[in-house]
Amino acid sequence: MADAVETLSLEEVGRILGRLRQADLLRLAALAQTWVSGLPRRDAGDLLNEALARVLSGQRPWPADVPLPAFLSQVMRSIASQWRHEDIREPLAVETDGIGIDPQERRDDAFADMTERMRAALADDAPALGILNHILTQTSRKQACDHLQLNATGYDTARRRMIRTLQRHFNPGWTL
Repeated sequence: MADAVETLSLEEVGRILGRLRQADLLRLAALAQTWVSGLPRRDAGDLLNEALARVLSGQRPWPADVPLPAFLSQVMRSIASQWRHEDIREPLAVETDGIGIDPQERRDDAFADMTERMRAALADDAPALGILNHILTQTSRKQACDHLQLNATGYDTARRRMIRTLQRHFNPGWTL
């Protein structure tokens, strides 16, 4: 027979959440931003608030042996997944002109637009742009290094530069 999982009481949860520092909140906000990507009608604040509401209401019991970031990350992941399924099941959205738009077509257009804006942001950094293109085409790291004529260190450096540039362009000033 399996042992029951010990969970934190609502008072313990409230105490833990009350002791969060600004740095902890920023990390949780970044996790929310990660999980909400691809959900056009939702934002990271909605996701984090929904996760906290479910935890504080007792809907999502918190196992005592799981650390806060891991637990809230999984709660947010679960909610984001639920929202994705709801968006897929929704009937076709009707635009203001009354013509229905296929949700997949809208996602494809949004993805194409986002990738073009990402490429434009990286236009001045050829190695970073090359890495983005290889990520989008899902080629291996070795293939990217060979094609871009980069060693492992050069690849890692350019990849980090790419990430910083994209975060600076697409996530400026985002706070909780």
